Amino acid sequence: MNKNEIKSVAGLVQKSAEEFGGKAFLKELVKGEVTEKSFAEFYTDVRKFYGYIKNKYGCEKQIHTAVIGPSSYGWLVSWFGTVCGGNTAVPLDAQLSCEDICELLVRSDTDIFCCDPRYEKMIPAVKANCPNIKEYISFAELSGLLEKTAPADLPDVPADRLAAIVYTSGTTGKSKGVMLLNSNYIDNAMCQDNESTPDDTVLSVLPIHHIYCFTCDVLLSLRYGSTLCFNDSMMHIPQNLKRFAPTIMLIVPMIAETMYKQIKAAAAARPEIPIAMIAQSVFGGRLKTIYSGGAYLRPELQKAYIDMGFNMAQGYGMTECSPRISTAAPADKECAGDVGVIVNGCTVKTVDGEILVKSPSVMAGYYKDEAETVEALTPDGWLKTGDLGYVDEKNRIFITGRKKNLIILSNGENVSPEELENKFAGYDIVGDVLVYSEDNVITAEFFPAAEAVKNLSAAETEAKLLETVDSVNKTVSSAKAIRRVLLRDAEFEKTTSKKIKRSQSAQGRRIR
Repeated sequence: MNKNEIKSVAGLVQKSAEEFGGKAFLKELVKGEVTEKSFAEFYTDVRKFYGYIKNKYGCEKQIHTAVIGPSSYGWLVSWFGTVCGGNTAVPLDAQLSCEDICELLVRSDTDIFCCDPRYEKMIPAVKANCPNIKEYISFAELSGLLEKTAPADLPDVPADRLAAIVYTSGTTGKSKGVMLLNSNYIDNAMCQDNESTPDDTVLSVLPIHHIYCFTCDVLLSLRYGSTLCFNDSMMHIPQNLKRFAPTIMLIVPMIAETMYKQIKAAAAARPEIPIAMIAQSVFGGRLKTIYSGGAYLRPELQKAYIDMGFNMAQGYGMTECSPRISTAAPADKECAGDVGVIVNGCTVKTVDGEILVKSPSVMAGYYKDEAETVEALTPDGWLKTGDLGYVDEKNRIFITGRKKNLIILSNGENVSPEELENKFAGYDIVGDVLVYSEDNVITAEFFPAAEAVKNLSAAETEAKLLETVDSVNKTVSSAKAIRRVLLRDAEFEKTTSKKIKRSQSAQGRRIR
């Protein structure tokens, strides 16, 4: 595919159908059976969905279509059928409450609400709270709707047309509607080369409304002609690894840690079998490349996967950049703690320690939120990421923390809580940890891992946690050492993407 010819999402879908035609684009489980859709079938159904919108609502107004549910063919057809017709999709987090969903539907000026059947019970509440929504479409009705509709020719969608409003799941405040243009999506999908082939199979396990999953699983499969397979449940990852036998996977560090513990346990039970063989069996027998993003990946874990025979690359990005800012070459065996090399077409600089980005992938702004837009984008187009870090001589990015979370002690010392939190990754006893300043004292609040403490007394748990803190303190300067330790009985409040909300009040009892 000549990437220079692609200017819009519609152009990408059309070109993928022309080049890969009858080849399987998507495989998913439907009522226990694997179903397939080819690139050509997908293109036809996208044009049918657009035809339905065009016939019913015309082309004068840009229609906003909200899409919610787990990864499915219906989700894809609704999103692409909207965007490829020059309209705007609003992908919503399937884990949100009905109240939060209604708020986002109103804020995004949604006209059409498309949902997985399990959200149909929510429709009466949505109707009561979102009077401007014109139509509700369940994915269960979609096939019938498409059968009755003739495929329409897609319009020539301008590159600067608003493709989607993607709401962030911020850990510190109200979610913001990131406006991504067609050009943003296309630039990010095309910014690297030779990432996949038509012979590859991608198992998609992350929530599809997340930009990381959408761009790097869905759009890249369209670009390279790879076969995309949807995992139907986090609980079914082991079965679906064997069912679909992927060659590529995108994961987050939490999944990498969980899978590695399973591999180590299997290796301990069968010491006569090389751990690399066990690992390959666990991942379905064909896995070559693992991409990790979304959170900190400890270098020791990355090296463990590489030692087991996998290519493992870490990347960095954010919704506001569609999302990729940096990514490592899969064959790179160095585990330096970086988050990859800056992608093509992207420029990065630091100002007062904060990473700033300029790229064709950078958003147009936040929907109907001029104040936040001005705060995030400089007048000359630099995106202020809010991340602290630096770029080395190899163009690798290193992240040290978040600017808004920075702890400034009375002696003027700057301490990144994330830098300290990351040091606890890999300690089995630590389930979650939150570091903050309390009375100008660096404090760490812990929720222990249930599996690690199930056979320990309360006193033993406390002693082991304090021992862990002492080990971490030996790796930092005296000014950055954790002086106060709290132990929680209840889990931290988290976002739907499982990140701790930093604004919550302390609930742990002090053990130091």
